[in-house]
Amino acid sequence: MGHVLPEALVELALRPWGRQSVGVIVDRTPERIVELRPSHPIPGPNRVCQVRCRPERVADLVAETRAAAAAHGLRCAWILDPDARPADLPERLAACGMSPTEELAVMVLPASAGLPVGGAGIEIVAALADLATFVAAEAAQADAFESAPIDPADARSAAAQEARFEEGRADARRHCLLALLDGEPAGMGWATVHEEGVLLNGGSVAPRFQGRGVYRALLAARLALARDAGVGGVATQARLDTSAPILAGLGFTEVGRWRLLAEADV
Repeated sequence: MGHVLPEALVELALRPWGRQSVGVIVDRTPERIVELRPSHPIPGPNRVCQVRCRPERVADLVAETRAAAAAHGLRCAWILDPDARPADLPERLAACGMSPTEELAVMVLPASAGLPVGGAGIEIVAALADLATFVAAEAAQADAFESAPIDPADARSAAAQEARFEEGRADARRHCLLALLDGEPAGMGWATVHEEGVLLNGGSVAPRFQGRGVYRALLAARLALARDAGVGGVATQARLDTSAPILAGLGFTEVGRWRLLAEADV
């Protein structure tokens, strides 16, 4: 028998935007929400979402949001939830120079669910305990996503990383977990505790540690946060070709899809 999914948890998963958070600039109008994270200057964390506008307004809306992001030296991804309007929004965004990047499965797991335990030799630690641990967590994430780690000699990138660390520490709802496997940084994941549930993001495992239970251990630790907080469960958005099948196998339920678009040359 399947778990009953709390409606508030499902809504959090599908439409988590517009919530004030340390380090996030939120600009909300009846037509859209823009979220900007200057300390994380890539499309995705910087985004236009909850779009509800008339067809004839799309081109102007794109110009307005581009200008708002550019004022901070940023560029945004557009995230289309199942209720995004107008119905032909993807085509209208394409006419404005946007290209589809990926589709994500929106998934939830109630707090009452169980998860298999992680593998042997895994320790979960708080990555926000100190800057060195946070740097190790982000390095493990960069390895997992096959991106370049932060170069300490790059003053701007190092300053942005320290800002992300300080912002995380300043928000009691935010948790960054580092998984150590036999003492080595192996994976990481973020969790943000809300009244409706815990939002998960950034879950990743470095390639040489995959298949050893690290991902499960990070999930279980963050599900424990939801139980400790007395909230409905955990929610996340997962890539269809990687995380989503794993999460489905662990009991997560898909409740919708997000479509992501970005500037064509991003």
